[in-house]
Amino acid sequence: MIGIPSVEEWLASLAPASRAITEQLRAGALKNMPNVHEFIYHDAIGYSVNDSPFDRICYIAPQKKGYVNFGFFFGAGLPDPTHLLIGEGKRLRHVKIKSVEEAKNPALAKLIAATWKKAPESIASLHAGRRTGKD
Repeated sequence: MIGIPSVEEWLASLAPASRAITEQLRAGALKNMPNVHEFIYHDAIGYSVNDSPFDRICYIAPQKKGYVNFGFFFGAGLPDPTHLLIGEGKRLRHVKIKSVEEAKNPALAKLIAATWKKAPESIASLHAGRRTGKD
């Protein structure tokens, strides 16, 4: 993919505070989603079950206001007993992370692990909806 930076190149372009939070979130993502595909897509780190950005299950997106969103494309169906997830859409939810300490939250790690566990089912459901026109 010409013109798309590597994750490391992209991280290097971030402001120091955003980079520190993003790096901590990335470490948590890679730890809790073994063999996940990671890439830059729309100025965020995307995580997918394969090489397709259309099959992303979550993302890390630094925001101009200094926090970083960890987004879950199928977050509406995740167990969230600590109420970290924000959003009211059909599927998408996110967590606003304002510090490296918040990025280390074990409840966030559980959300990441849960989305990875459900990923094959979530992506299959998404593709089935596209074929039938119901999604």
